[in-house]
Amino acid sequence: MTESSAGTVLVVEDNPAMNNAICDILELNNYKIHSAGNGKEALDILSKTRPDVVLCDIMMPQMDGYTLLRHTRADEQLRTLPFIFLTARSSPEDKRQAKSIGIEDYLVKPVDPEDLTVAVDNALRRSRNLAQETQVQMDTLRNQIVRTLQHEFRTPLTFILGYAEYLAEVAGDQLDLDTLRVSTNAILEGGHRLQDLVEKFLMLADIQYRQKLPGTAESLTAQQILTNAAATLAKEAEAAKIQIVFSTPDSTDKINGDVRYLHRAVVHLLENAIQYRRAESKRVWLSVVHADNYLGLQVADESRGISDEMVIRLQRPFEQAERDERTMPGAGLSLALIQHVARLHGGYLDISSHEGVGSTFILWLPRPVVSAERQAPQ
Repeated sequence: MTESSAGTVLVVEDNPAMNNAICDILELNNYKIHSAGNGKEALDILSKTRPDVVLCDIMMPQMDGYTLLRHTRADEQLRTLPFIFLTARSSPEDKRQAKSIGIEDYLVKPVDPEDLTVAVDNALRRSRNLAQETQVQMDTLRNQIVRTLQHEFRTPLTFILGYAEYLAEVAGDQLDLDTLRVSTNAILEGGHRLQDLVEKFLMLADIQYRQKLPGTAESLTAQQILTNAAATLAKEAEAAKIQIVFSTPDSTDKINGDVRYLHRAVVHLLENAIQYRRAESKRVWLSVVHADNYLGLQVADESRGISDEMVIRLQRPFEQAERDERTMPGAGLSLALIQHVARLHGGYLDISSHEGVGSTFILWLPRPVVSAERQAPQ
């Protein structure tokens, strides 16, 4: 490894001899090293500096590797930090559990020095590649926004101006109430659609350059986020004859993050479910779901559905289908916004759908660290 490509590694290992040996190997490969004997010491170091990779034992006193990982995933400044677990536990079940919670690699003690350096090199390379790819995707999204502006804004503007010009032309004549009602309703509809588009673009502009959440993270129950989104669209759901059903009304699970962003993300999911309903659609289901260290805000509908190919495309971060290929015209912008919100919170958007049946969207977010875990036994 060349010196220019080296990074910083935080080694978290309670065995002093093993800790020293690992540090020596990595220093010989031009890595800068921080060392900790357990998770609590590691958190102290992470509060002052951000390494490029964390190499962490699992079984340690005071705070183990899994708890340390949960702390970092709950911290908006650390949640993308690559983790490599180093452990004596080598069963397939242990490896599956570790991989399922989002670690970069899993090394079994005693680890070969070459395997150690290769794992750290790969983790650092993937992290750097992801950062570069994210920047490319940001540039692509900005270009897509410009293209979308040309199409999405034109329709409501044409609607508004067309009816406004019509009213201006006949202003000197006597207008009947039906003509006035139709014209004003059309102008209002176009204005609301334009307002919605402007709000989406402003929010995208606000968050697309952010690498972390703004300000201090707030705490709110996942159920309350769903309830607030349903209240925002209550009139739209009633007008569409769609019943909003809460599948987990007693959930007390909490989420830490930007409440405004999370609210808008769920509103857009619910909005799409209502807008792209089928004639026979009757319900939309809102629920809180769980998986490993994540909580999910789930919106399940009876909409037109999305093709398998489009589901794959839309689950890629920042992906938007071209307008003439969209199964759900106009929804790509909402999904791009939700992808941004998920990324800022260290989560992701999961989509499953069957054409002609409906779709399920889950906004997965890291589960907050339980307060009791912060006070590890001495």
